[in-house]
Amino acid sequence: MSKYCLGILVFLLSLSAHAGLKKIAQDFLGNNSQVKVAESQVSLAELDLESLEMTKNTNLTFDSAYSDSQTESFSAFAVLLRGGGFRQPIKNFNNQLALSKDFDWGGNVTVQHTYQRIKVPGTPMIYGYTQGITYTQNLGEDFFGRTFYLQQEELKLNVDFTKADSENTIQNALLSLVRSYYDAALNKSLVKLQNEAKDRASRRLSLIKRRVRDGLREKVDKIQAEISLYQAQEAVKTAQQNFTSAIEALSTAVHRVVPANEIVGLNDKIFVRTATPKGDVKGNQNLQAFEELVKAREKNLERADKSLIPDISLSIGALNNKFDRSTSEAFQESLWGRPNRELTASLNVSWELGSGPEKIEKTRSLVNYQTSKLQLDRLQKDVYQTEKSIRDQISLLSENLKSSSRRLSLARSALKEYNKLYERGRADLDRLIQAEETLINTEINHVNYLSQRERLVHTLAFLYGDLRGFLTE
Repeated sequence: MSKYCLGILVFLLSLSAHAGLKKIAQDFLGNNSQVKVAESQVSLAELDLESLEMTKNTNLTFDSAYSDSQTESFSAFAVLLRGGGFRQPIKNFNNQLALSKDFDWGGNVTVQHTYQRIKVPGTPMIYGYTQGITYTQNLGEDFFGRTFYLQQEELKLNVDFTKADSENTIQNALLSLVRSYYDAALNKSLVKLQNEAKDRASRRLSLIKRRVRDGLREKVDKIQAEISLYQAQEAVKTAQQNFTSAIEALSTAVHRVVPANEIVGLNDKIFVRTATPKGDVKGNQNLQAFEELVKAREKNLERADKSLIPDISLSIGALNNKFDRSTSEAFQESLWGRPNRELTASLNVSWELGSGPEKIEKTRSLVNYQTSKLQLDRLQKDVYQTEKSIRDQISLLSENLKSSSRRLSLARSALKEYNKLYERGRADLDRLIQAEETLINTEINHVNYLSQRERLVHTLAFLYGDLRGFLTE
């Protein structure tokens, strides 16, 4: 039963110890401007992809035009009206409606309808209607949509890259916050330790003053004790100054005042060491970002290579039309399948000889691809080396913490014994002050080790790409 209660106590202490950092981290993720800017980059990358996909949409166009012409004409209308060319005012009212659709595979379908009213003075109104459909297929650079699909895949990979890069930026900023927090925790501990040293120096001075007054000690002991007290007071103020600076850095990061009681000191009873995170460097956000960047630049290189191919497009179309004095006749006789029809097929080839700009872009894409691939290779090696270094450092710090814990116990015992010896006149003040300095230095070393270990543990979580979850879950 006692072991069960002890387990619950340790768990509650652990929650309390890390509640301050967790709350600060959550506020940082919710309010920090650097975090917001990094998150916005993902939205921009997604908009680039959406913008490309929206280019393959359906377009509806309508044109309306009116003309009053007195130029000489020769057309079907002229033959119909006058038997040939003529010069006579012609009023033409033209309306055109077209529906066009682009497809991912490089095709385009356009359906077009034209309605006309033609008026020649002295003759009845002539109505015209034209109905046509055209399909165009890209057979060159964007052969059945290959360039579009490459660009689409490149932008999708760019979104993945931006997500990983943005998360890496956020976690990097979060790691800086953690380091600032443990700066504050360390300095809060130092304030406490220096205050304890100042209290001991103050009590020692009071004792020595009485002994000097009673003639049991020399005046020089009182002077030395006063010097020791002044030194302790200065150390307290220095620690308080550093603590205030660390609090300011935290407050600026989360855009609110961080109270001192939100920081858990490294020598507080509720402080519990953070467990070493589990994970793998394959989850490293920077590594993942570079992997996606290499893939995206590979697609960009493929697309640049296709840009050297000439533009080739094949079009086929069908058209029907009819001009008549009757609106209904013009409409009925112009529908597809009627005798007034026209079938067309065309092949268009456009090739810029030399392809200078395209070759330059291909070279640029190749350089970018090779550079990012080299960076990825180097980063993979560096990440594994960094992981080994951090784990080795944590192991060494754990050993130092065991050693400093034993030294702390010995330093406290030594100071206690020197106090007894000094009171009995069997030790001089220098030895007592030296024992005091040994204790404070040992305490400072111990909390420094704790601070270093906490930073390394959280750096390892960052290296595994899960510092956000490590702090907030």
